[in-house]
Amino acid sequence: MNGLQTLCRLRDRLRLFFGSRWYIALVAVLILLGHTTVSVGGRPLLGGYQEFLFGGLMVLSLCAACFVCCDLRFLIMPVISFIFLVPLEHSPNVPYHSRFYIELLPLTLLIVLAVLLIGCLVWFCVRNHHIAKRVPYARPVFLSMAVFCGALFLNGAFSSYYTVADTVYPVSFALSLLLIYALFAAYTRFDDTAFDYFMSCLVGAGLLICAELLLAYLTGGVRFEDGRVVKESVMLGWGVWTAIGGMLAFLMPACFYFAYAHRRGWIFFLLGLLEYGCILLSQSRGGLLAGSAVLAFCLLRLCLGGPNRRQNRIFTAVLAAAGLGVAALFSRPLIGVVQNYLASGLDDNGRFDLWRRGWENFLDYPVFGAGFYNSLINEDWPKEVYPYLYHNTVIQLMASGGVVALGAYLWHRFCTLRLALRRPNVRKTFLAFCILALLLFSLLDVLFFNTYPTIIYALMLLFMEKSEDLGAGR
Repeated sequence: MNGLQTLCRLRDRLRLFFGSRWYIALVAVLILLGHTTVSVGGRPLLGGYQEFLFGGLMVLSLCAACFVCCDLRFLIMPVISFIFLVPLEHSPNVPYHSRFYIELLPLTLLIVLAVLLIGCLVWFCVRNHHIAKRVPYARPVFLSMAVFCGALFLNGAFSSYYTVADTVYPVSFALSLLLIYALFAAYTRFDDTAFDYFMSCLVGAGLLICAELLLAYLTGGVRFEDGRVVKESVMLGWGVWTAIGGMLAFLMPACFYFAYAHRRGWIFFLLGLLEYGCILLSQSRGGLLAGSAVLAFCLLRLCLGGPNRRQNRIFTAVLAAAGLGVAALFSRPLIGVVQNYLASGLDDNGRFDLWRRGWENFLDYPVFGAGFYNSLINEDWPKEVYPYLYHNTVIQLMASGGVVALGAYLWHRFCTLRLALRRPNVRKTFLAFCILALLLFSLLDVLFFNTYPTIIYALMLLFMEKSEDLGAGR
């Protein structure tokens, strides 16, 4: 009997741990360690397999959680940040084009870890089927996502550019939207603690990116020429400078959610400014534009109300005064920074040409578009996973999916806008700022069509919907 009581107490303690910010911190540390390559005597520690060691430890912790928890919130931080494990040396992105993950040993390890995790998650679902909630399939947000994903499967139909990959590509998009939404809708206990846990995960993911970026600066990964940052050297294993800045803008408003009412809100105010500062370091102009816009909205909301409005007004005033002071004292270096941002003009990476070609493809195939893969070719871009994209959400949908995909997207956009404006509360407001940053950034880049931001986007929509059941919030 005493042994059984001891096991029950251990189970309860583990449940508390997996549902706490300590587990969020543990996941962030494991991912940072897996991302960071440490060399000893000129040779990488662990033979360059550090992401498998620390990623494997994270998977083992998730397997343990599957056996003791009855709430899926423990999966949130790993699922929104697993991509940040990828070290620079193994990056499949330009210019590295690493094929490390499709070599025999790494691929075998990936399959073993994936099978282990999926098996444990299936066991979690079976063990907790009696408390699973009904997924709101008929609600406008989920229905519009399903219709949008269905429209994407028709991309390139009847065009001369069509290839089987055009049908395969939307699978990852549909899984990251629909499966993630449905899984967490069924197995998450939605209450005030769950919402704050989710927002803490967003803060943790943003700070994780900041840590990786700052390490790149401190260890010489980022190069300088003539006192200016070489933008092309601002890279992490999972993304280049544009993705880094875009993700930080996307996640930054979560810090200001806690600044609104948390008893240590001033700490989160400063963390939000840290993330904004790292957007500047990323050299991403799209990230800077989106981040600046949502920063202004966040500060305005903090000053207009909330338990911490007095201290937030003081902080905002000090921030404005400090900004003016820095601009006056360091005008020359700041001009250099601005020149670095504008060095390539507004047509960086040939965006205007991409948009023109997208429009031409839409005119040629207006109904279902010209498809994702063969309608736009870039010889330097490997297409094993993602096609080369048009760097604008609307043009991408018109060129690749025609009026069918664009119409489905606009209906989904209408449903999400109605969700944000209906019965407003603080929780929905700051999540809406996050989504606004993603949408603004994706008018100049491709983040919306990558898998990992879409997972976060689906969870944000789910928590926005569920926040209506929790009342006004803080």
